[in-house]
Amino acid sequence: MSADAFLRAIRAAPDDDLPRLVFADYLDETGDPARAEFIRVQCELAQLPDHDPRRRDLEDREHDLLSEHEPGWLNGLPGYVQEWDWRHGFVHEVSASLLQILDNPNDSIAGHPVSSFRAVPHSADSLDVDAVFWDRIRIRDSDWTNHTWLHGLSRFDLSAWNGVNSDFVTNESFVGVKEWNLRDQLMAIDLPGVFDRMPGRSGIRSMSFGGWYHPSELHGTGQSWPPRVLAESLAGMPLETLLASGANFYIPGLDTLLAAPFAGTLKHLDISDNPIAPDAYRAFEQAHRTMRLDRLDVSGTPLAGIALEPLLHARSLESLTKLEMNGCGSARRNMEVLAGSPFWAQAGHVRAHSGTIPASTFEPLAHSQGPPALRLLDLADNYLRTAGVRLLCESPWAGSLTWLALSANYLDDESCAVLARSGRFTHLRTLHLAHNNVRLDRGEGEQITDAGAAELANEPSLANLRLLSLSNTGITHRGVNAVLNGLYWRLFGLGLAGNDLSPEVVRILAGSPRLARFVWLDLADNPRLRGRALLPLAESPYLSRLCELDCGGIDLADDVRAAFRERLGPRFSH
Repeated sequence: MSADAFLRAIRAAPDDDLPRLVFADYLDETGDPARAEFIRVQCELAQLPDHDPRRRDLEDREHDLLSEHEPGWLNGLPGYVQEWDWRHGFVHEVSASLLQILDNPNDSIAGHPVSSFRAVPHSADSLDVDAVFWDRIRIRDSDWTNHTWLHGLSRFDLSAWNGVNSDFVTNESFVGVKEWNLRDQLMAIDLPGVFDRMPGRSGIRSMSFGGWYHPSELHGTGQSWPPRVLAESLAGMPLETLLASGANFYIPGLDTLLAAPFAGTLKHLDISDNPIAPDAYRAFEQAHRTMRLDRLDVSGTPLAGIALEPLLHARSLESLTKLEMNGCGSARRNMEVLAGSPFWAQAGHVRAHSGTIPASTFEPLAHSQGPPALRLLDLADNYLRTAGVRLLCESPWAGSLTWLALSANYLDDESCAVLARSGRFTHLRTLHLAHNNVRLDRGEGEQITDAGAAELANEPSLANLRLLSLSNTGITHRGVNAVLNGLYWRLFGLGLAGNDLSPEVVRILAGSPRLARFVWLDLADNPRLRGRALLPLAESPYLSRLCELDCGGIDLADDVRAAFRERLGPRFSH
């Protein structure tokens, strides 16, 4: 069996690891053990929960293999591909310009089992689509059928394009697409028509739309779509995911939509930032009898605040494990309702950022018995302060967290010490502490400094941490040194944007072997790193080609930009 035959089998079963693992055995037999190992490592990682202790060593091995071999394994992926993502041992997703794809019908993207594609603007200087392109995409279908790899797509993301043409979306070449992202597209006047004409309707599992910047202009066209019409246009799609954030032209009829037959298969629903009424919770009480959501986003609506209690007791939410209620306000009652709800006993993810929640409001939730497997908690942009961090550390349920956001909460070094010394966060892998610096607003008081960073880095119970954001805090190069070269951490991502760092930080970064593990480093908006200050980093033997480096807002010298681009390619942004 040839390598091409194995690739065809992998394309034919994108969700099945067996053909990939059989190919790995073939690679071992034909003298490519590194490629075989990489496939096995990624397949195993995909099966492990984020708190599994085996992840750490497997992720390190994944990074080592990819860092050494990626250029060869990309197999000539064309230069106009701006981003790519590896999953289960192969390039799974690419981002590129549709115009360049049209001009390159027989390129090497076809050499990879790509199943997800994100269209990006042809010009980095403008989000507007060239009118010539839309003339060209009306060319007969055969011009798209030449791009055979497109026929294997299961996910198509057009959200980065402005004014996508409905004829293009309904092209028969995309009959296999099961997940569509049409956010920020001004197709509202024909949206039900687009849904009616989509190829492969019987296989579409996910639909995302809405997000218009000027929704009032849509009403000004005189067009409106009754909920019944929209529900009928979605009929026949076995939708598991419906994301309609900011799609306020239809939300007043939420009850009609959720009672429609198509809603019976929904598992994930996003109706955030829509002007729905507080009594919209009734739509969930009267939803289709088989609808059982696992994930719900009601951020920026009354359902995240004053109508939270009846919402969380609706029959259609009895299986809910993930809730986003951002912007829910600071009422203590909201936290009491959440703590006493059936959802909280089984919660896995909770996001309640931008809620102006002080420690006193957070207290009912912190004192509750809580869920045994809460993995993600987002409390960014509130008013917790050190008192709130102490409550979090004392809560019965904090020990299972793997992802925690406490950015913009008026935290200081004492807050970091409380968090570190609690010993509760042994599973934590991601910690966001950015924007804890009131001096950014020319005030006095709370900020995280080098001392707080050192408290975190010197705590053995936090040894599993992999990604840390300290952007827009008060740390200096001394804090960066503590974080980067601490005894326990093996970070793969670090956010340092907006810290007014001195060039001394470049020496620390460039000279540390720990830098070799990084796949994300944010140095944006540090003006003192302008000119040629970052050249030692660009030339560091430890800077991995896998690192996504952000130097936005820094006036770099031309030779420094060129050095980063040669080293990192599209992973460098400026």
